[in-house]
Amino acid sequence: MSSTDPNRPEEKANARDDATRLRRLDRLVATWPAIDRELWLASCAPGDPFDDPGYGSTLRLASRHKIARGYTYWLDFLRASGRLDETAPPEARISHARSAAWFRALKARGNAPFTIVGRFAELSMAVKVMAPYADRSCILQPYGASVRCRLTLTKREIDVPDVRILYAEGFRLMDTADLSRVDVDLGEALKFRDGLLFATLASRGRRLGTIVQTMTSANVERTDDQYRITYRPDQVKTGYLGRADRVLMPKRLTPYIDIYLEKVRPRLLRGPDGGAFWIGRLGKPLGEGGITKIVVTRSRTLLGKPIRPHRFRHAIGSTAPLVNRSQPGLARAVIDISEDVMAEHYNRADGIVATEIFHGYLLRATQEAENRERLGRIRRSQ
Repeated sequence: MSSTDPNRPEEKANARDDATRLRRLDRLVATWPAIDRELWLASCAPGDPFDDPGYGSTLRLASRHKIARGYTYWLDFLRASGRLDETAPPEARISHARSAAWFRALKARGNAPFTIVGRFAELSMAVKVMAPYADRSCILQPYGASVRCRLTLTKREIDVPDVRILYAEGFRLMDTADLSRVDVDLGEALKFRDGLLFATLASRGRRLGTIVQTMTSANVERTDDQYRITYRPDQVKTGYLGRADRVLMPKRLTPYIDIYLEKVRPRLLRGPDGGAFWIGRLGKPLGEGGITKIVVTRSRTLLGKPIRPHRFRHAIGSTAPLVNRSQPGLARAVIDISEDVMAEHYNRADGIVATEIFHGYLLRATQEAENRERLGRIRRSQ
């Protein structure tokens, strides 16, 4: 499917994002007391899989960065309040009284309830990384009650577009791209790529961190008239469960993916082909920031306000129940098929069948949406 040099190792598509996170993580950890740094690095170091691995080594880089950032806030609080003993181990610095004091400090700073809950969760995880057998009850339940139950948690209202609009916009962009000018007009190639990205996110809604890791030869496979993308456990957020994520793409997308791989992607590439599926304007693999910028820009034009890639998952969750109200787990199966979800939500259909149902519905719902007038009618009817 691509002109990848078999002797060249595949370039990880989100390598730049990981490099940025790693630098930020290193800067955070560098501000910690020496004992904390030593324990953290020991837990996060890769080891022999037959040994008992440190908890930190089982976490994705993004998770480690998030936990370390939250733990840094905790250390800053201890330092500012004169409570930080840099010679004491992390588990010796936690207590019910200190949790209560930090809770009050976070509220005084104007942190939202969900942010406060997140800060305590990050502290708990950080202590688990550095002291896995420590008693963390004073963090999880200060004075016998959880942080969550002490707050009024009101979910923020968000605008969730109908996924039919997003799906149809993907096809509109691809269908109106002038493929005869791709070789001389980069804008036409980018337009087609953006359309395929929209249609992919709207039909299967994978997480951004997974999308950017898609590789043409390692993940993407064409079988008969349909494409399947298989992500390894280390490429998905739920990889700790040890299962691959097998993504069945809509049959309607097959000719478009063919065109992208055979004509558009080679036009976007500059230099050696590292194998990344999504290629940016400069000929390099698209990272999380690049895909987010595309979605924000295109959605602002379409909807009048920008959305980010994760909103596609919300859109599927809102639209999928309309397909078949007798299958309440349909949206979850389409977004991320897992045995646990199927066992809990399905009696008559497995995840692949659920996906076919949803794709069939999107096909019927968007075949008429070939122009802006139809899109406008859909938007006004919401």
